[in-house]
Amino acid sequence: METEREPIIPEDPSKNFYKYYRFKLGRDTPSDARNTILVVAVLIVALTFQAAVNPPGGVWQDTEQKGNITKVAGKAVLGSAKSSYITFVFANTLAFSSASQAILYLVLDCPFQTEILIAIYATNFSYGA
Repeated sequence: METEREPIIPEDPSKNFYKYYRFKLGRDTPSDARNTILVVAVLIVALTFQAAVNPPGGVWQDTEQKGNITKVAGKAVLGSAKSSYITFVFANTLAFSSASQAILYLVLDCPFQTEILIAIYATNFSYGA
């Protein structure tokens, strides 16, 4: 017969704030860690998807030529600065892809796995489009 174990009381957070909140196998369950990672990954996917749909600076509203800048309606304003735009797209896509991959790994063998995978693939496809 199993005996009930005493709960592990965490050390004082005022002594070492960062160490206190790190994952500890004896104190934290893998399920709690999985849920935390899943929440963070979903937030990152939502943030990066929104940034791709509505880029920083918005989009040009009208098509016009002003000096050496051609404004094309619907194109990102940040696209006028090529190096900044390429850096933004690269970093945003890297964050989106890695967070999507983390979600994919965390939902394997879960209920409704097929539906979740279809949603992940559809979101990835629409991000790329």
